Amino acid sequence: MERYEDLPGRIQEHLRAITESSGLPPGDESLRRITQNWLEKRRMFTEQIRLLDMFELDGLQPSDSRGAIALTYSGSLISLGLGGEGGRSLEYASIKLRSDVPRLVKEVGVELAGPIVRDKPAAFTNSSIEKTSDILSIASCDSALSRDEQERRLREATIFLTNGFTKLNRTLTMPGESEQLDHFTTKTLVAYVARKNDLTQAQARQVIDDYLAMVEAGMVLGERVPVGRLGRVHLDRRPPQKARMGRNPATGEELLIPAKPATLVPKFSFSKPLRERAEQLPVAQDDEPNDEPEHVPD
Repeated sequence: MERYEDLPGRIQEHLRAITESSGLPPGDESLRRITQNWLEKRRMFTEQIRLLDMFELDGLQPSDSRGAIALTYSGSLISLGLGGEGGRSLEYASIKLRSDVPRLVKEVGVELAGPIVRDKPAAFTNSSIEKTSDILSIASCDSALSRDEQERRLREATIFLTNGFTKLNRTLTMPGESEQLDHFTTKTLVAYVARKNDLTQAQARQVIDDYLAMVEAGMVLGERVPVGRLGRVHLDRRPPQKARMGRNPATGEELLIPAKPATLVPKFSFSKPLRERAEQLPVAQDDEPNDEPEHVPD
């Protein structure tokens, strides 16, 4: 496992500065935790672009029309849309250690003030973000892909990494309180959608509620309803069950389990792309193989 001592001097200096301003107790243990948090963000960035068939660049020139996503030394994310006559779209996510929802800046018509290269700040014109902290990594898509597909991959990477980094930060600043570390709650989902789309939280909640109500109505009316790239929901018929004898699991006492009529039950069919993506995700190394024989139902 990579350690603080293994990192280049400029990164060590950066991590010491983050530790000093983090609000964590001073000392080697806080520096170690900050380092592991930083390394995990770097790993997450590398893994995500790999899963989306993106690749790291040495740099991005102003004349290069490709879109790109960049990770700064401080853990902020910069998503640049494809270039054109009207400039680029820009989304800048500043992900603070003690914030449930990142600060987002979204702009259009932005131009690169110069090339974006590793270990140097990125600079923009026609933007409120004139300069960022030094760039750690920058990635893009194959230019042969359609503009829509490039934008989709950039958007997916940005949403995943923004929320993944926020969750990592909460784990860092709230150790030992795992019951409070759920990041994907209704509250944070609504707050993120609102901020990302320039809506009030009430408006975002109404849109989400209306969407889910439509999905539920379609399912109850007997349709297979798509839920974006996740898959489809539908109702499945569960056949009737005859009365049978069973045992009370608490007392072992024999009892009669009454017959049940046929019923409809909700089902979710996950999409093939989502199943394939899940199979590519890394599995924790401490997972032990299951030596128990598989139960085959009668």
